[in-house]
Amino acid sequence: MGRILPAHVFSLEPAAVMRVLAGLRYLAVALVAAALLLLGALGQGQPGVLWGLPLLLLVFNLGVAWRLTWARPPAALELVGHLAVDTLALFALFWALGGATNPFVSLFLVPVALAATVLSIRDAIAVTLLAVMAYTALLLRYLWQIHDPEVFVGFERHVVGMWGNFLLAAALLCGFLLVLAAVLRARERELANQRERLMRDDAVVSVATVAAGAAHALNTPLSTIAVAAESVAEHPQLPADIREDIATIRSQTDLCATELRRLVAARDPRAQAVTPLCDYGARLIADWHTRCPEIDLTEVGRATLDRRAIRNDPALTQALTNLLDNAADAAIAVGDQRLWLTWSAGPRMLDLAIDDPGGGLDQTASEGSTKSRGLGLGLTLARASLSRLGGDLAFTSLAEGGTQTRIRLPLAALAVETTEQEAV
Repeated sequence: MGRILPAHVFSLEPAAVMRVLAGLRYLAVALVAAALLLLGALGQGQPGVLWGLPLLLLVFNLGVAWRLTWARPPAALELVGHLAVDTLALFALFWALGGATNPFVSLFLVPVALAATVLSIRDAIAVTLLAVMAYTALLLRYLWQIHDPEVFVGFERHVVGMWGNFLLAAALLCGFLLVLAAVLRARERELANQRERLMRDDAVVSVATVAAGAAHALNTPLSTIAVAAESVAEHPQLPADIREDIATIRSQTDLCATELRRLVAARDPRAQAVTPLCDYGARLIADWHTRCPEIDLTEVGRATLDRRAIRNDPALTQALTNLLDNAADAAIAVGDQRLWLTWSAGPRMLDLAIDDPGGGLDQTASEGSTKSRGLGLGLTLARASLSRLGGDLAFTSLAEGGTQTRIRLPLAALAVETTEQEAV
């Protein structure tokens, strides 16, 4: 069975319960008005003052609607007051219509059930005692007037009223329990997702700890390699091919140093550079082409990216680079060195789709990279980085063969402060 209500429609917070109570009051007003009209049509007129009860409930509901517009959320004590008003309204109705012999008197249990579900023990006991006292007052009134023949109601009418009471109680109980069960299932799913995220975050934290130590340890060797390459390059009689190798060593050393600086910058968003979205896309692809010049990448939609300012988050850059690397490796594995990258930026979301002609998805696609030359961490880190920014990552098999990697990222996650935007 699907979800009865979305998780945000009902919760156990006082404001949500007050909205439910307001809806029940509207139902009660309609039923009371219909009952009074029916009794009037049957020649059993009721005191005109009884029509004041539904009017008072309507006015009270208008006050509730106004209260829920406040910025300050309702407190539990306010909810106790609302349940007390409903209990007293039922008491006034039953006092005028049959007293303890009214077949709908079990509706006193509705405020009690709500109080026991959403309030503290002390507040729930207070609401329960009020309902017990109201019912007791009706019973005492009946016992005092037990010898009055007008007190007794025809048994057949009482049985019909009990049937109607059963239908109403069954509908309220079923609806309330279904909504409560839907809320509990939604919370269970959220807890399961939280456990999954915690397990993934633990793995990422372990990798990040090792990466931070490695970054610190690699800084000195990289500097030594760069100095040695400069020293060798100054030799006047080096062959041309050796000079090319030294230039490659220097460029790769600079690339490693840049990656280490990005690793340090990723720790603090305030230290991240601010760049236009279109420039970020161009720089990302240019840097990636330097890493994989053998790949023929076809881009669609990058020219439509605007110049809104975003944070140049190194973790996001690394995630997108890893996903492009995975797609490139899949293409190379089948001997087709082509990729297609589609950009789409809306007012709130940035969408990217990477199409590769590889062999499609396998059972390891959701666990990590399957590259033989990699460390098996690229996809795990990419998924964690996108999740931290509120993004989604999904894989789809293409009808013509290969895989489409879809990335959806809320641009609000990369938003910068007003002062930073003015600096751009």
